[in-house]
Amino acid sequence: MLQNVTVTLLINLIFMFSTGKFVSSCIYKAVGDKVVISFDDAKLQADNELRWTHNQKRVYFKKGSQIKLNELNADEDGSLILENVQKDKSGEYKGVIYNAEGTLIKETVQQLCVLEPVPEPIVMVECVEKGVNLTCSAVNNNEVVDPVSWMKNGIKTNATHAFLHVISSELKSGDHFSCTVSNRISQKSAKEVKPVCSDTGLHATIANDYKEKEVNSKSGNENKKDVYENTFLGLELWLMLVILTGGASFLILFIICLVCVCRCYRRNKRKAKEEEEYRLTSLMPDHTNPPDVEYMQQTTSQRSSKSQRPLPPLPSPQGPPCAGPP
Repeated sequence: MLQNVTVTLLINLIFMFSTGKFVSSCIYKAVGDKVVISFDDAKLQADNELRWTHNQKRVYFKKGSQIKLNELNADEDGSLILENVQKDKSGEYKGVIYNAEGTLIKETVQQLCVLEPVPEPIVMVECVEKGVNLTCSAVNNNEVVDPVSWMKNGIKTNATHAFLHVISSELKSGDHFSCTVSNRISQKSAKEVKPVCSDTGLHATIANDYKEKEVNSKSGNENKKDVYENTFLGLELWLMLVILTGGASFLILFIICLVCVCRCYRRNKRKAKEEEEYRLTSLMPDHTNPPDVEYMQQTTSQRSSKSQRPLPPLPSPQGPPCAGPP
């Protein structure tokens, strides 16, 4: 915190000696706030030229009715508007207004400091030989918040550091302490603590802590036993029953489907075999009716009678008759 203030003062001094103009004090805002940086009572005219810079970098430029650069927004009066401001927006903001002839009308330079709210502190107690050490722990983004203020029995003390040592002679039974941390935008206090560092009190505290740990360990063991009793193979009984029931139902359904498929297969196979036999039977000759015996005998006799007909006589040789003897 002190370093930030020192840097701000140095920037103001450097700017004052280099330009002859003094930078106004820092405007402190919290992270996430809305910030408006304005020109006091000056108002922007329609033909004016408006320029805003952040750490000498131009972020807004308007000439007349034409906006040529608007990394940040500005309202009708020329005030610069920062929504949901973050820490990287800290720094110097400079705004200037020129008329149509180019004459400077108004100029402002303002310093913006964006801070994070302080966290809630914690008082840490350490019993030593000649008293007690109290530490106000408040860390904000790995940065220790300092300075702090200490309260003893509700009354503010003169201590301003995070470490406080209280000697035994100043520590009475029932004394309670608290610390408060703050910055320019926020303030938070720690819960009160009652340090007990006498021999009797220290031992009693240790004994109570040991008893609490023992009770907690016993209750934890009992809970583990209950968990083990209600589990089987690392799974809860109800979950195991659900798994077994589902598995048995699936197995029964699978067997039923398998039987149905086998029966259908056998029936189709038998039907196909019967159809094949029927087709073969229709193609083979019919031997069930024996031939007509009478018809066969008649045919055979006709054939035999035709084969037994007498042969025609041999033709006689034609020639002159033979003469008798004289």
